[in-house]
Amino acid sequence: MRLNRKNGPPKRMIPKLKKTDKAPSSLTNGTLNLLRFFDKREVNVLTTAHNHDMVETGKNNLATGEAIVKLQAVVDYNKFMGAVDRSDQMVSYHTFKRRTLKWWKKAFFHMFSLGVLNAFLLQKVNAAIPLTHRIFRRELSKQLARLAPIFVNRASERLPIPDVGDSQLFRLTARHFLQAVKPKPGAKKQNPQRDCVVCSGPGNRKQTRYECSSCNVGLHIEPCFMIFHTQKDFKRAAKRALDE
Repeated sequence: MRLNRKNGPPKRMIPKLKKTDKAPSSLTNGTLNLLRFFDKREVNVLTTAHNHDMVETGKNNLATGEAIVKLQAVVDYNKFMGAVDRSDQMVSYHTFKRRTLKWWKKAFFHMFSLGVLNAFLLQKVNAAIPLTHRIFRRELSKQLARLAPIFVNRASERLPIPDVGDSQLFRLTARHFLQAVKPKPGAKKQNPQRDCVVCSGPGNRKQTRYECSSCNVGLHIEPCFMIFHTQKDFKRAAKRALDE
């Protein structure tokens, strides 16, 4: 641990070490033990399961030939910490984490990254021809993108598509087809129309006889259909096209 960590022991109570000190020093509050000893530099360990016992590591100093001894807590840490560090290392290779003030977002992104890593390791063991980590993540992203229409295609509900969220990925990347607006069962009007989601606005209602069969929104053939499926902010893009 770093001695300047928040809620750590007061500096005046921490025993000082010298390079010549061979014996460790310790500080305890009854539950937590702070163990200190000098190796190549100061080593500080906070533990609830160890005391200040020193053990041989099975290695010898190349210069003096003496057996190398360390704290039992350090030996146990070096023995069992490898899997955690290796996992964090592999997650960091292709991380998508971003800085955020919300702690739960960071926790969610980390857990999601661990899930992707575990899935990669499973396919590496079970697949006849395992994929590399980078290619596996790329293929996983493609499969997740293909699932987007399941959540956003509401053809039976006649709901307008939202401007943000999962539907935006589908709107800008999937395949889309234009079709005539179909009349509702029992309706007298044989050529129904819908409000164009691109060029219609408050107090400016513009209708069209065509709609996108995938997104379930009314769209003029030109230029609204192309603008809606290529521009992230299609309202602003439509206004700019009309001004020109």
